[in-house]
Amino acid sequence: MFRKMGYFDDQLGIIRRYQREREHWDAHLINTRQFTMKAMQGKNRKSAAVLGSGWLLDVPVEEMSQYFGKLYLYDIRHPTVVKKQIHPLGNVELRVCDISGFARSVYQYTKQYRNRKERPPISVIQPQPMLDLSGFDFVVSCNILSQLDILLIDYLLQFFKLGYDETVIFRSNVQQHHIEMLPRNRSCIIADYEEIICTPEGREISRKTSVHHPIIRTDTHRWTWKFDTKMTYHKDRMTFFEVMSCEL
Repeated sequence: MFRKMGYFDDQLGIIRRYQREREHWDAHLINTRQFTMKAMQGKNRKSAAVLGSGWLLDVPVEEMSQYFGKLYLYDIRHPTVVKKQIHPLGNVELRVCDISGFARSVYQYTKQYRNRKERPPISVIQPQPMLDLSGFDFVVSCNILSQLDILLIDYLLQFFKLGYDETVIFRSNVQQHHIEMLPRNRSCIIADYEEIICTPEGREISRKTSVHHPIIRTDTHRWTWKFDTKMTYHKDRMTFFEVMSCEL
């Protein structure tokens, strides 16, 4: 199911883009790791979880494994190189999980309705039971928020045309579900919230939001992630992201 929905290709795409864009990604990755290490200070040290651990490019896994008695890494799949990297640490556990909670429901929705002339609005799609993160002393949502809904929408668009309003509402629901499951006073979130399209010379052409559910905080840290300078994400255009981080 996850392969059909593009999750595995997306994960491979991330590491390939990093290899092409390393010099431009490094500042963003360092900012993410540094903010995470700052946010974990003062938390109880029994256990922590990282949501969207991926290739561990932006996860200070060694520092977290030293600080916490147990560290859990959540993602749709854990690459072999990650398994080898965490093996010597001893107290890091990998958990395979659909972090969004919506993937199976979306898959079932398309399977049931794609051959019909009419379909119910995608607002009927409800998440599977929420991840129980209440037992962790610290939880990191690591550059995953905007990705949760994009892959789901892309999959739906393979079978249906979606209206603008229902698309925004669905994305907001997915993001709200994610934000609400993060334990308060024990979590931090790092997420891109705006996509900036630029000419090859770096002149801004447009911006669009990538966060559809508000994260109302005054103590946020912000920076620009030079996501794609090789112009492969949008043809003949560079793509940057505005990133925010905060404790919840």
